Amino acid sequence: MTFTQTFKSQKIGLQEQLKGDDVDLHLIAAILMFAVVRADGDEDHLELAHMIDILRSRYTLSSQEIAGLVTSARTASMSSYDLRRLTQKLCCHWGARERRHLLNDFWLLATADRDIRMEERVVIKLMADNLQLEDDDIICARYQAEQRLELNIG
Repeated sequence: MTFTQTFKSQKIGLQEQLKGDDVDLHLIAAILMFAVVRADGDEDHLELAHMIDILRSRYTLSSQEIAGLVTSARTASMSSYDLRRLTQKLCCHWGARERRHLLNDFWLLATADRDIRMEERVVIKLMADNLQLEDDDIICARYQAEQRLELNIG
C-alpha cells in the first residue's frame, strides 16, 4: 500500500469515526489541541512536545495510544473538520470543569514557544466560545498559562 493510499484510508476512517455518536473524546481533544499547535501556520516542536505531555498526564494514556492520537490529530488538521461540531461533541459529554481544563491546555500549548500569536488567540477564543465557556474562563486560563511559563523561565 502506498503512502497516499494509507493516508486516504486513515482519513476516511477518521471521518467515519468523527461522524458517529460513539466517538473517542480523547481524539477530539487531541484534534482541537492540534488546531492550536498549527494556528500560527507552524507545527512548533515545543508545542507538540507539550501536547504529548498534556495527553500523557491528563488522560494517562500509553505511549502507543498517544502516538496514535497525535498521528490522527495531525491527519485531521490537514483536512477541513468543523471545529464547532467537534467542540459540540465534547459539550455533550464533558462538564464545564473538563472543558475548562481543555481551555487551560490550549493556553499551555500557545505559551510553549514563549510567543502567543494573534492566530492562536483567535483559535482559542473561537473554541472556548464553542465549548460554552465564558470570557472570564479564557482570561483566567491565559493568566495561569503565562504564570506557569514565567515560573519555568525563572
